[in-house]
Amino acid sequence: MQAPTPDQKRVSISLVTADRDMAAAELLAKAGAPQYETAGFHCQQATEKYLKAVLITVGLLVVFTHDLVKLILPIQRVGAAHFTVQDMADAATLNEFAVEFRYETDDAPSFTSADLLAMANCFRTKLRPLAQAFLS
Repeated sequence: MQAPTPDQKRVSISLVTADRDMAAAELLAKAGAPQYETAGFHCQQATEKYLKAVLITVGLLVVFTHDLVKLILPIQRVGAAHFTVQDMADAATLNEFAVEFRYETDDAPSFTSADLLAMANCFRTKLRPLAQAFLS
């Protein structure tokens, strides 16, 4: 068996940590509404890691950003994955949980933890297989 390349190691680590973020979001979603900011943070983080893993698989630069839309655009440009208008809207929604909603807020939630988890699951379904194939 051939040793993994440095890029394969990076992708593997990204997938493991993204899956852990998804597991945390799933647990928090079960806990209910008071945890939506933290569940949203984990959904955003998981999606970011899946996107960065795919960027590596297609040989694109992984920039230091938490902006999911900015991470999606180069992937879409090279045709590695297709993202719908809804995907872009969901990415923009999840972006808010990277920083903005991590701090105390009086805002009533526009989304439930389950809504945010559904958004992240769509990205996981689309992106994880692409990254996983790179490891084979």
